[in-house]
Amino acid sequence: MAASAPSNVRLASRPGGRIGSEEYHSAVLPSAQEAAVLYAANHTEAAVGLLRAEIRDTQNRNDKQAWLVLFDLYQVTQDRQEFEALSMMYTVKFEQSSPAWNDSADAANDPRRGQSRERKDFFAMRPAADGSLAAEIEKFVAFAESQGTVRLDVAKVVSITAAEATLFAAMLARLRKQRLPMWFNNVEGLEKALRRAFNERATENQRPFWLLLFELYVLEGKDHAFEELGLEYAVAFEISPPNWEVYVNTVSAAASITPATPASSPPEAGFALKGVLTATSASQLAEMNGHAASRSEVVVDMGKVIRIDFSFTGTVFDAIKAIQLAGKRVILTNISELNAALLEALGLNRYAILVRRKSG
Repeated sequence: MAASAPSNVRLASRPGGRIGSEEYHSAVLPSAQEAAVLYAANHTEAAVGLLRAEIRDTQNRNDKQAWLVLFDLYQVTQDRQEFEALSMMYTVKFEQSSPAWNDSADAANDPRRGQSRERKDFFAMRPAADGSLAAEIEKFVAFAESQGTVRLDVAKVVSITAAEATLFAAMLARLRKQRLPMWFNNVEGLEKALRRAFNERATENQRPFWLLLFELYVLEGKDHAFEELGLEYAVAFEISPPNWEVYVNTVSAAASITPATPASSPPEAGFALKGVLTATSASQLAEMNGHAASRSEVVVDMGKVIRIDFSFTGTVFDAIKAIQLAGKRVILTNISELNAALLEALGLNRYAILVRRKSG
């Protein structure tokens, strides 16, 4: 399932959708779960804003889960000042100790710290006053090459010309060939704009929109979408589509690697998932399946999972569900309140026992 743009901030509250192979029909999720979905979709500020409003709402501020998820959000964003302010409010409100700030080695070794140029390397693409993008595309490339990594937000891009699409596709391909780590925020709106530029009868003038969309799918690792677009392209233009190329974000890939553990001494908490789980984490799930193959009870340690990317939730859901349907008991342990709320929003508690980590 692809992450949505924050234009519908109540992203998790759509009347229907699909998680993995399962249909769901959700009314309004509890705020803690909705915030967890927003965070999974990389809309952290929207998630924080939602929970801040929740705990200040006189009708809802007794919802302890909303408070606990907000603590987790402040921890993962390293906002200690807000964390401590929330701690004081929590202690007064609930007359008990709040969760403790985590200064442990695990926090220091957070795989995202390799990516924590997240703010420094952030580039929001903004069209000029006349709507043109060419100058901004050139600026983006220069910025990306100077930083060595880039997190591109295209929420403001609602339209693009054929010439700009040609330039943008070429620049993205250039950065990809340099193996420069790239992340994309709010790209769904741009993908829809490119789709709208396709007419039923394809013309040569439309080809740049197709080629840019192919490039975006490569960079996002969307091989199935790429294949489907390729079939449409072949029919529309009566020629072969571009070839699929593998793009590896080296930073994300390094964060997702799970060190091998000797078979003679398996980890006490079971198989450990780590880092930000995205499409590049497929090898972790394959290793988890291998771990599960010879066991009737499968314990998965989620303590070092920072975030499950919204686009990858269906894959995680189906992997856990498949293990349970194979007649095994699945226990996910040491889950942060934030990730537990997401897993509950997905309905994964139907297929696994969710054990939250102790706070404080």
